Amino acid sequence: MGNHERRAAYASLWVFGLAFGWIEASVVVYLRETYPRGMPLPGLESFVGLPVSVASLPQHLVALEVAREACTIVLLGAVAWLAGRRPADRIGAFLLSFGIWDLIYYAVLKLVLGWPDSLSAWDILFLIPLPWVAPVWAPVTVAVLFVAAGSYLFWTPEAERQYRWADAGVFLASAFLTIAAFLAEWKAAADHRMPDAFPVWLFVSGVALGTVWFVRAERSPDRRRRELPWP
Repeated sequence: MGNHERRAAYASLWVFGLAFGWIEASVVVYLRETYPRGMPLPGLESFVGLPVSVASLPQHLVALEVAREACTIVLLGAVAWLAGRRPADRIGAFLLSFGIWDLIYYAVLKLVLGWPDSLSAWDILFLIPLPWVAPVWAPVTVAVLFVAAGSYLFWTPEAERQYRWADAGVFLASAFLTIAAFLAEWKAAADHRMPDAFPVWLFVSGVALGTVWFVRAERSPDRRRRELPWP
């Protein structure tokens, strides 16, 4: 892929992320207008986004919403696959489009609904396999890191990389810790109540581990241990 083609693909990923973030936020606005007004949920006033709508939907529509979320990830993956030619730029495209999509989602909700009123506002991020609950600053932090790492990988697909199986294990551990932080208060959403507290230490541990290890791995391309198949 030449520089001109790569610049066009990178710009297209931004356009896609911007448009997809608007669509995602629009779904939230429509659901809020359709369901929660006549079905108030005491204690969930701060959940201005999709969570209130999901909590108020009939069970069969909640299942439909879960399927929609799964399709969202599939769509992001398909776009990333088409945007790149190598594992590095395809993974980069996925992280980049995911991060842009998430940031624009909150930006549009702020523009249309005036929410979140602060980065500490609680939100339900995902429903698979259980509700992911966190203050808005947590997914925003992950999204910013995704945009940075995704951009770097997308622009350096031909760099010599020698990732080990140990690196994969560390990244999985990082993801596990981060997701565990998001799942820590899942019962609060299930019980229709505000969460007690967000495990900041667990979230920071997961994000810091993944970020530091990624930088370390990208700065050490000449290691000679057992490698993952990465051309």
